[in-house]
Amino acid sequence: MALFKLLIVIFIGGFVRNVIPVYNPLLTYTVRFKKMSVHGNITGNFTIDQYKDDQYVNGNITIHSKLLVDKVIGIFHRCDADGINCEYFQTWTLTDICPKLKDKNQIWSRWYGSFDPPMVCPLNKVNYRLINATYDIDQGVRWYSDVINYQWKVVQKMYAGDVFIGSYISQCSIFSYRKKLKPLLKQL
Repeated sequence: MALFKLLIVIFIGGFVRNVIPVYNPLLTYTVRFKKMSVHGNITGNFTIDQYKDDQYVNGNITIHSKLLVDKVIGIFHRCDADGINCEYFQTWTLTDICPKLKDKNQIWSRWYGSFDPPMVCPLNKVNYRLINATYDIDQGVRWYSDVINYQWKVVQKMYAGDVFIGSYISQCSIFSYRKKLKPLLKQL
């Protein structure tokens, strides 16, 4: 019986350590934007602004196309800590964009929630402003716990059917830190 319990503990411990993502709720995760650029039939200018411990992207985006965006492809490259040696990591293809723009608690939720006017379907607006845009990094850490060990280059390509409209490239790094907590006894 003791051997059986030991095997169960080893199996469950190995499962928790190797399968369940390592998300530490005592740490604060944040993103540091390095660069933002647009290509194709999209123009824009961006600033990376810092407020307290967080960074945000602000700026303007203009889509020079009368076609409706109905497909987005996100291509992720992960780079070493210095951002030099990059390798392909993953591609996401999103074809049912309208419901995904409304999804809450996704990596992209805060980013697309920062557009003015709001990104709603059909995606036929020309001019957008980004106001304090960032990614929901906590969701990214839950999905891929090793996200904090790399710099990331994300290329988002937008299409109308099979017609390429344009893309934007975001380069950022993600790291964690422990916030200093105020002692409870001093507050009483």
